[in-house]
Amino acid sequence: MVAIADVITYVLRGAGRLFYIVSPKATTFGHYQEVPDYIAESIPFFVLTITLEFLSLVFRHGGKGLRKERLWDASRYSVNDMVGSIGAGMLQQISKFFIYNITLNSYLYVYENFRFVTLDPHNIWVWIAGFFIIDLGYYLFHRAAHEVNLFWATHVVHHSSEYYNQTTALRQSVFQVYASWVFDLPAALFLPPSLYVMHKQFNTLFQYWIHTEVIGNLGPLEYIINTPSAHRLHHGRNPYCIDKNYAGTLIIWDIMFGTFELERTAPNVKAENSEPVAFGLTHPINTFDPFTIQFHHLKHVLRTCWSTPGSLNKLKVLFYGPGWHDDTPRTGLLEEIPVIAKDIPPQKYDPTLSLGINVYVVAHFAVLVAVNGILLDHKPGELDFAVVVTTSTYIFSTLTTFGYIFDRKQWAIEYEFLRSVFVCGALEVARQTEYLPNLVIALEAFHILTGMWLLMTQRSALKEIKTE
Repeated sequence: MVAIADVITYVLRGAGRLFYIVSPKATTFGHYQEVPDYIAESIPFFVLTITLEFLSLVFRHGGKGLRKERLWDASRYSVNDMVGSIGAGMLQQISKFFIYNITLNSYLYVYENFRFVTLDPHNIWVWIAGFFIIDLGYYLFHRAAHEVNLFWATHVVHHSSEYYNQTTALRQSVFQVYASWVFDLPAALFLPPSLYVMHKQFNTLFQYWIHTEVIGNLGPLEYIINTPSAHRLHHGRNPYCIDKNYAGTLIIWDIMFGTFELERTAPNVKAENSEPVAFGLTHPINTFDPFTIQFHHLKHVLRTCWSTPGSLNKLKVLFYGPGWHDDTPRTGLLEEIPVIAKDIPPQKYDPTLSLGINVYVVAHFAVLVAVNGILLDHKPGELDFAVVVTTSTYIFSTLTTFGYIFDRKQWAIEYEFLRSVFVCGALEVARQTEYLPNLVIALEAFHILTGMWLLMTQRSALKEIKTE
């Protein structure tokens, strides 16, 4: 039997990792390949914190935070947004099976060929130096990701949600690594790769828990570390929120470089001066289609670059801020950012769906999460490539059809039924070839029966809603 003490130790260690509360000795390794995949190991704690946050909204103020009302303290979770955010995280994670690991390989190349000094990774001062240099590198990348249009095209995915909860932290871009890798290279001149791999993961994990509206102002800590309050402001589309609070772990970088701003809510300002944060993009994309979420701004940048006359102006489109145009400063004008009314929040994109459709999506999404978890238990190269392609196709096609349903597109229900049929076919082939056990027939039955129910009972309901 598992001892209670072991369970407590596991929970405390896993929770501590989300807050960068770790032992330098226990997280130091001689070789980078020995460093555990701390992010994958934290997935149970993502589920736990999402559940706890949701339950806190259920029981606080009579569940007001979950009501679909146009109020600042309501409508803080939605099934469509949750699926869109977690789905983006899935795509980002499975991309490692197809995309060259430029982040690690470029770091190793610089370290092996150009490092100034060889340091002992087991030295506590090297561990501490790594903490600061990786965090500073993230600040510089994050600032560039907002102030360089081409980089913003890879980072905009994370800001595309109009909600701000634990699932928002998982909404990540497939291609962001191709903008961020260069900011890690200065560390490669002296920091051992094992410490780099470790600190990168904990720097990322720390930024997970700060995505919540449940935790308020943390007093003096607001001037030391990145907090939910500071990061809420960063996700805001209010003019005063733009290009502020780029911190990863320490907010001191924003204070030092002049990009720090406090939330304009109590206790920072008087009630009459309060300005709640409206989340999302200044120009919302209004879709749950995963392809559009990932690539909409890159498409816009390339199209604008192509149509802009003059080589210099084309370069400005790529490397100036996303708000730049002729006769404006490099990062654009704050005066052009739409003002947010203080008395009522902007209307969120949230097309109405029946309870039955939402229950169907949640049930199938749970299966998707399980399959994704099984895939991520393997490293690139461990599985047959055909299995990786088939599984990834299943994940992307499922997220796409769910996006169509959430957007209430014509024939979305029919597409979903066809998807269920194809999934059943793929499972049956895998069962017949003995790649999957006979038990998978239950999963086939689940897909075909629920798919038929959806087609027969919800197709007309969706079209009735669409015509209202």
